[in-house]
Amino acid sequence: MFWNHRSCVQWKHKSLDKVFALVIRDGRTKKIEARELVPGDVLALEAGDVVPADARLMSLAHLEVNESALTGESVPVVKNADEVLDADIVLGDRVNMVFKGTAVSGGNARAIVTNTGANTEMGAISKMVDQAQKEEIPLNIKLNVFSKKLIWLTILIIIPFVVVGLTRGNDAYLMIETAIALAVAAIPEGLPIVATISLARGTLKLAKSNVIVKKLAAVETLGETNVILTDKTGTLTENRLKVEKLELANTQGNEAAFSNFLTTALLCNNAFMDESGQSIGDPVETALLKYVHSYDNSLIERTSAIWSEVDEKPFDSVSRYMMSLQKGKDGYFVAVKGSPTEVLDLCGYTDDEKHSVLDQKMHKYWVNKTGELARDGLKVLGFAYKQLNDPTDDYAQSLTFIGLAGFLDPPRAEVKQSILESQEAGIKIVMVTGDHPETAKAIARQVNLVPEGVAVNVIHGKDLSIESFDENQEIIDQTHIFSRVTPEQKLKLVSYFQNKGFVVAMTGDGVNDAPALKKSDIGIAMGIEGTQVAEEAADMVLQDDSFASIVKAIKQGRIIFENIKNFIIYLLSCNLTEVMVVAIAAFSNVSSPLLPLQILFLNIVTDVFPALALGMGAGGHDIMKHRSRNMNEPILNHKNWAAIVIYSGVMTLSIMTLFYYSIFYLEHDAVTSNNIAFFTLAFAQLWHPFNLIGRRDHLIRNEIVQNKYLWSAILFCVGLLAAAYAMPALNEVLQLTSLSLDVWTYIMIASMLPLVIIKILKEMKWVG
Repeated sequence: MFWNHRSCVQWKHKSLDKVFALVIRDGRTKKIEARELVPGDVLALEAGDVVPADARLMSLAHLEVNESALTGESVPVVKNADEVLDADIVLGDRVNMVFKGTAVSGGNARAIVTNTGANTEMGAISKMVDQAQKEEIPLNIKLNVFSKKLIWLTILIIIPFVVVGLTRGNDAYLMIETAIALAVAAIPEGLPIVATISLARGTLKLAKSNVIVKKLAAVETLGETNVILTDKTGTLTENRLKVEKLELANTQGNEAAFSNFLTTALLCNNAFMDESGQSIGDPVETALLKYVHSYDNSLIERTSAIWSEVDEKPFDSVSRYMMSLQKGKDGYFVAVKGSPTEVLDLCGYTDDEKHSVLDQKMHKYWVNKTGELARDGLKVLGFAYKQLNDPTDDYAQSLTFIGLAGFLDPPRAEVKQSILESQEAGIKIVMVTGDHPETAKAIARQVNLVPEGVAVNVIHGKDLSIESFDENQEIIDQTHIFSRVTPEQKLKLVSYFQNKGFVVAMTGDGVNDAPALKKSDIGIAMGIEGTQVAEEAADMVLQDDSFASIVKAIKQGRIIFENIKNFIIYLLSCNLTEVMVVAIAAFSNVSSPLLPLQILFLNIVTDVFPALALGMGAGGHDIMKHRSRNMNEPILNHKNWAAIVIYSGVMTLSIMTLFYYSIFYLEHDAVTSNNIAFFTLAFAQLWHPFNLIGRRDHLIRNEIVQNKYLWSAILFCVGLLAAAYAMPALNEVLQLTSLSLDVWTYIMIASMLPLVIIKILKEMKWVG
């Protein structure tokens, strides 16, 4: 029997790819493929299951579902089958439903299937991903427009040169040969190479900063970004809960209250630490474990040696608290944590002594305190305990209230500075999150998303219909946070800002973010907590999920664009100088200052290598101090074109002055005068990068002078010129002759003169 190994492997892969579901049909539990589910089937869900379809909950026991990939909610959602909800309630608040693709993190349930496949919430997102269309990358558009303009400009320059030459009776072959050489010189054919090298080098640098770029041109687009729609959880925050604030009751004294809190936090807790010290379990319970461990790293071990659990009442959506009965050598200990209101209700009057453990006034005080902490964006839990001798008593009543603990997913340490840099760069940052509005506001204040003293404007997803975008533009423009938003609303937000002329970067990690990631100009997926769907829809992936990495990427994008622009300005001004030198000589009816092969030599050698080096610059120190470029602004604006003309004019003036001086005053022959023009132009081009130093930049400490690649390119080109001058084979091809020391002195002075003249013009503000 012939065994096809490849077929076997493919069959295994197909089997492994299948998703199964437990359903109850005809009173029997069956395991079927998820694709066979139909509306009306009853699902049996257990902890660890991935929900195979959208379903309405019928019954449950302590069910918690991780919906972060679908809604962006940072903590598991406690479900309630008995909750009656409005039809238009946002997805994240539908606690009586479970949705395809989410994960059951605790408990079990029975649910009746309502939608399958493409009709599920996940299927709707998939449709939006397919329909979302990304605009062409701005750099590609600009390079195409620039190239077309340059071709027409070259034609307009070359045609008059040929016509005048032929009219004057010059050799037709030489005219056509020179025209072709000038056309080659005028068009910067190295532009695609330099652009690609700059982008590739930028991606490598970003990879070292934990940013993986999937499309080269996307790096430059980041430099134009002026709106960032950022997720909160994991991007601005650390994506882990921690105890942010404690409010303890003083009835037992601060020290006793704190000790009881630590004991209760440990005993009413099912999380644990593995051998590596990692906390495993519910996010809230792991946060409590870490808090106790940070205070006293041996307390966990000591407590577990004293107490052993006798009974436990798990948290559920009805009672809204967890209770654990622990047995020790000297009696029993009841530990309770949960919703503050429910825990407070357990701390009432004792049955025997008839005195108030927690009177009405204090009850109201702690309810108000809970509200204060919640308004600060904290997830608040209440804690209570009871010590007793006989566990047969009704130990769930007459507890002693310990106090409140506020939990927060803390902001990343580096985010505050990164947001400040973004704001200085004129970039608008908007938080788009599935979390609660108050939680989002608390983080926004901590990272200075909004300037101090300015109110934080929040729009809840339920108040943001798709039709209302056009009607409420002013409100949307002034909003800093969009909370509890749906995938469709995220997609609409991206389109809204794009239609207003912004270049939009969008961050996301869940399936719900995929349509907006694909539609945005730059989609940025999270590499740690992100889903594969989000990564496939994005243009780049953050390996550390940090907002600070986005700012680094924007900076690199700006550097790349500036490098490309410097390269183009340098190359065009050098090439235009060559064209002007030859054209002026032709119109003045003197011998040609440049021969066709000399033009090509300059174009291949002294043009390309310094230009490549300019494309690898490290960028100026103040590159993030300027506002983002307008996406409709061409690569070269009017000021840049004016600078090119001035640079070319000054270099042409210097070269032609020495050329005419050689012919009419020094009375050199045509070959010597040609050589003088050739070498003067060659060295003027090698010094020309230093003309690009900004007027406000330091003479030495600037990106051009400190570009080590540029110095290497200049030295290499000087070596090539020396070889062309010294080697008989080369100087014969280029028609070079021996020059005296005096002539070389003239050449060096004339080639460096543009540096002085252009510096003066910059000080006079005649050129930027």
